[in-house]
Amino acid sequence: MKPLKTKALEWINSLYEKYPLDQKEKVLMDYPFYFKLEGFADEPEVYLRTTNDGLEFGYEATQWDGYMPSPIPGVYKKHSLPWETLQSLNKEKQQEIILELLMKTINTRKRQYRKCQFCGEKVAVEHRFDKDTCHGCASDHFGVVY
Repeated sequence: MKPLKTKALEWINSLYEKYPLDQKEKVLMDYPFYFKLEGFADEPEVYLRTTNDGLEFGYEATQWDGYMPSPIPGVYKKHSLPWETLQSLNKEKQQEIILELLMKTINTRKRQYRKCQFCGEKVAVEHRFDKDTCHGCASDHFGVVY
């Protein structure tokens, strides 16, 4: 299996072949591109989104809000790269910086996962009862009702 960084670079190269990511005037604004972390936990995705300000890097995750917590989709922006900076660089340097910011975003998301003390599954923070227990096991072992 290829290292994650190699897969990420190949993904970035494929985006450059299909879309003018470095050209604000030609790129479709507010369009997200998703990179799946295959083979990791529940295979979360991080995104690269084109905005009026530049490229944005982050991930989407469920938030549980309210008196009776209900799932609400959340978008978490982690990094950005302004158009001015991107367009001042050659293609190779652009891809290098995009890879660096994408890898930082990936590592941030991966650090939010912990192994459940009961089932041993790696679970994202939004799907855990506490730092060591997933929702399913909290129901089974602690009687928590979701």
